[in-house]
Amino acid sequence: MKVKNGRETITAKIAYIAGFFDGEGCVRLKQSNQNESSYYVIAHITNTNQMILEQVQDLFGGTIRMQEKGVNKTIFNWQITSSEAADFLTTISPFLQEKKTQALLAIKFHSQKGTLKPDERVSWARVMSEMKKFPGGNIYENPELLTK
Repeated sequence: MKVKNGRETITAKIAYIAGFFDGEGCVRLKQSNQNESSYYVIAHITNTNQMILEQVQDLFGGTIRMQEKGVNKTIFNWQITSSEAADFLTTISPFLQEKKTQALLAIKFHSQKGTLKPDERVSWARVMSEMKKFPGGNIYENPELLTK
């Protein structure tokens, strides 16, 4: 952790957010409502602690939604999409552990989506969905995901 004059630097905050995202976050490709062969990157964090999500929003943007869950329980969902999500993932990826491979795939998808054919976009979305079945797994350790 970088510390300057006894105060946290932005690197420490980003590392903390990356760890928080590793435990409480999700990265995926979401199908567009307007076009079934169109997908975009979405990253979100769900938690009961609104304050940490506001800190994430202050640094990266995105939106926070509140949701009532059961009796006397409120949860908050921060999310960011498309280019902003790719930027967020690029920034935190050096600090990620469990979701690093998913983040790198989402970043790569975002940078290539304009050149992908519709069936290739669907294939990427399937791979990202399958990644959830291998928490912390590495796509290179599971090459069969690339052929589905």
